[in-house]
Amino acid sequence: MILLSNALSRERNNFDLVRLVAAMAVVYSHAFVVQIPDGSMDVATRLLGFDYAGSLGVFAFFLLSGMLITASFARETSPSRFVALRAARIWPPVAAGSLFAVFVLGPLFTTLPLHEYFAAWSTWANLNTVTTMFVWAPWKLPGVFEHNYAGNMICPPLWTLTIEVHYYLVVLLAGMLGLLRTRRGMFVAVLIGLIPFLLRPHLHPYFALTIRNLAEKPGGYAYFPEPVFLAGMLLYAFRDRVLISGWAALALCLSYVALRGTPLAQPVFYAVFGYGLLWLGATPLLHRFVPHNDYSLGIYIYGFPVQQSVARLWPHLDPLVTLPIVAPFVCALAWLSWHGVEKPAMKWIRRHLARSRAPGATSLDNVPDVSGVVPQAPLR
Repeated sequence: MILLSNALSRERNNFDLVRLVAAMAVVYSHAFVVQIPDGSMDVATRLLGFDYAGSLGVFAFFLLSGMLITASFARETSPSRFVALRAARIWPPVAAGSLFAVFVLGPLFTTLPLHEYFAAWSTWANLNTVTTMFVWAPWKLPGVFEHNYAGNMICPPLWTLTIEVHYYLVVLLAGMLGLLRTRRGMFVAVLIGLIPFLLRPHLHPYFALTIRNLAEKPGGYAYFPEPVFLAGMLLYAFRDRVLISGWAALALCLSYVALRGTPLAQPVFYAVFGYGLLWLGATPLLHRFVPHNDYSLGIYIYGFPVQQSVARLWPHLDPLVTLPIVAPFVCALAWLSWHGVEKPAMKWIRRHLARSRAPGATSLDNVPDVSGVVPQAPLR
């Protein structure tokens, strides 16, 4: 058995590998979304009937983020450092993705003359990545993918990034209030996190707050991402009490199999899946497969645009046949994103923050980001 608190240090976890597989699952599932339907469906849909592989990948992202982002705040010495590191991790690759969309995909696939394309205000609006991250303004380029089966959006999966940024702010607020220091405080933090989940603001025609309709899941999902993030926060709160065991994971899987076809099957599945993610992230059996670089965000950003490009050229192609076509392009763009944008941005901000520390303080150059965290003292 392994304590979750011990699995949180970078050299002892496989969370980078879990996130990489989750990003690949999102790309895999979207192959069945962007191509004109031919009756095929992804394997998770066939096995479960209530969810699909991409949704499960997003579940993994949110559960791990809730846990590791909370740990990140607990590790930092000030809220400003937390904000700087989170901004440096997310904003540069998203900004680079918008530049790729406007200056590469747009000119290649627009049906408009290039002078009209670049003269359109809607072209340049896509560079407003601040709105993308905080409000969710989907990237749409004039004349691009207008006749695609999946519509003309360039990267709709980024709607989940907007939710994640909102919950970074929840962690920031809770941390500034001192709620992340105790388990009781963490429960209060989770209650605060439920407020933006349950109350939905409407700006037009006038500002109003309404209660979320819990019967309407986002984007066909079988769950809401926000409670999954909050569950990750609670996992961090109880990290010194959560035991991770392969035998326990197996027993939970068997319990789901026994409950299939009953009303309890779906909620039990998500509990089993969440625990399974913890086991995959902690088991020493997978340590040798953990990548040295985190390409998951790049895959998440560039997967759908590349798949839309293939769908534009070959809309009737079998979804599974498209995967080996898009994979080299997505992997190459993710590699460029990590080595050309994400890693340099993180190095720069860490050096900048290290210079701003008091003399004699330890440099941040070797401190892991959310992919691995230093265990903190147990909460009381």
